[in-house]
Amino acid sequence: MDAPGRPLRVAYVLLRPPSYSETFITSEIEAVRAAGATVEVFVARRDGGRGAELRQVLGALLRHPVRTLAGVRVLGMSYLPRALLAAAHAARLSGPVSRFGADVLHAHFVNLPTAVAALVGRWTAVPVTAMAHAADFLLDGNGPALDRRLRLLSHLFVISRAAATQLAERGATVSEIPHSVVRAAFDGEIVEPQGRPTGSTIRLVTVARLVEKKGVDTALDAVALLVRAGIPVRYDIYGDGPIRSVLADRAHASALTDVVTFHGAVSHRVATAALVGADAAVLPCRRAADGDLDGIPVFLMEAASRGVPVVTTAVSGIPELIGSDGGWQVPPDDPTALADALRQLIHRPEEGRRRAGILARRLREEFSPTLQARRLLTVWGRLVDRAPRSTASRVPFVSTVDGRAPAATDPAAGPAREQVGGTPGEVGTAWT
Repeated sequence: MDAPGRPLRVAYVLLRPPSYSETFITSEIEAVRAAGATVEVFVARRDGGRGAELRQVLGALLRHPVRTLAGVRVLGMSYLPRALLAAAHAARLSGPVSRFGADVLHAHFVNLPTAVAALVGRWTAVPVTAMAHAADFLLDGNGPALDRRLRLLSHLFVISRAAATQLAERGATVSEIPHSVVRAAFDGEIVEPQGRPTGSTIRLVTVARLVEKKGVDTALDAVALLVRAGIPVRYDIYGDGPIRSVLADRAHASALTDVVTFHGAVSHRVATAALVGADAAVLPCRRAADGDLDGIPVFLMEAASRGVPVVTTAVSGIPELIGSDGGWQVPPDDPTALADALRQLIHRPEEGRRRAGILARRLREEFSPTLQARRLLTVWGRLVDRAPRSTASRVPFVSTVDGRAPAATDPAAGPAREQVGGTPGEVGTAWT
């Protein structure tokens, strides 16, 4: 490292500030800062929609034609027009990142944010890392361009071992790219579970965006089997999405109108409260027809943090959260197996409590932000040691994250920071 003892300076390159369902990014940044690193967040996308992005691309071509076209060549012509947009974003952010004096650049999601970060790193001679999640590459139909982006990284982080396998299936030569697992951290409070009245109706809860990959239709069919078997059950579904009406019709056709309640999109506070006193958190994930698949759903972590037993499917990275006995895992698209697992939980509540306790401990030990920060900083430290940089070209960081010079301020006030993870609106998407 070029300045022994100086805190590592980490530039997060994000497409936009973390959304309602991306609090894992916020918690990661806070944990990295708490571990002693100096962190600044650089947001690529400005307000103004597609029109603003088009103007940005045209401006980059006019002001920096050689660099912009060179960026396109680096990312590959098959990646047009995203390569043009990435080059335009990178041209705007390279100056502020350089003035910050970053030791390493880090991006979340291996689509456009990684393309931007890779170009910024190339133009500022700074190592670049990125985190692969799930939909960011599973829905990418351009395998060669994906592989090309990943090869520009100094190190690739994946949220699960399953994600590394899935990347290889999408055409990335993962075996030739340095990579390691860093979890999408859970930063919520882990609380003691609350008891429920004995002999009352069994309460099942799902909090999710209502899309195909969540498998809520399978859960409805399993609940119908329980009702036909005479088991008193209530199923609360929190979240909204494009297939909500289809699911509501399915519940009606299965005579579940008095059993199932669709609550719609709710705040995090309401979703969290929904788990209190629940008998089971149900999420029978599957691979959607378009290839989309969950990584490790935050809803399952939220349930684990409150001691609620989980019944889910053994797909993607879910087994890496649940382990061998942290809950019930069944095959996807199998309502009979799902109903059988729920029967086991209902008839053996002590086993549900035991498994929930195991899952809470695993959440605390393997998915803590502190552990993820330590994993990140270990890799970043090695990268910086291998690629020392002179401080001669570094100047004080005086730009805001959008690259524009700030208004005159008290010099002692320090640089303006992008607020990360601000208070979201009360109504938003459900956990992913």
